[in-house]
Amino acid sequence: MAVASREQEQRVGHFRQILLWPLQLMPLPAGSPLQHHHQLLEQGGGSQPWRELVDEFSGDPEQFQERHYSEFVTFLPYVQRFLYGEGGGDDGNPQHGGSPIRVFRRDDVAQVRMSFKDSETPLCFDIIHLDLYFFHDIDVVILVVEIAADGLDLRQVQDALYRFGRAYPPYWDEDGSGGHCLRRSEWLA
Repeated sequence: MAVASREQEQRVGHFRQILLWPLQLMPLPAGSPLQHHHQLLEQGGGSQPWRELVDEFSGDPEQFQERHYSEFVTFLPYVQRFLYGEGGGDDGNPQHGGSPIRVFRRDDVAQVRMSFKDSETPLCFDIIHLDLYFFHDIDVVILVVEIAADGLDLRQVQDALYRFGRAYPPYWDEDGSGGHCLRRSEWLA
């Protein structure tokens, strides 16, 4: 069997990418009835596409998976305490000693369609997760997007890795489009 000699002939059986976009939140106005930004997502009721995720570490032990353990032990103890908390407090309040992170997920976005500058044919990637990570008392939220696709050319995978995660272009092309960026990205239900 001959090894593919050019990038166009090399195929990627399964591609997966997790993007982390940190975003700064503007401070809430003085006198606002809300104390934290995530409360906006909690107020929406049934019409709100974001729902809070239950802590995978303190929830049902049957739902705890090996990947959760692997993730946990990757971090040093002081980072573990920051990310996951220290367990429930002695006063019966489950918030005391808990994780300072609130995670919200939406399931109504199924795919992202990427259009590249050098190709007329867009590529569609499945959305595996679309999450927002809020941190207690820090005006930062991290948007986490996990995408996947099967049977792509290596060149397409390299372009997606290089261009999809760019929120800000390093320069502008002559036509006014962002350098090293996608021509267009569309979120699909």
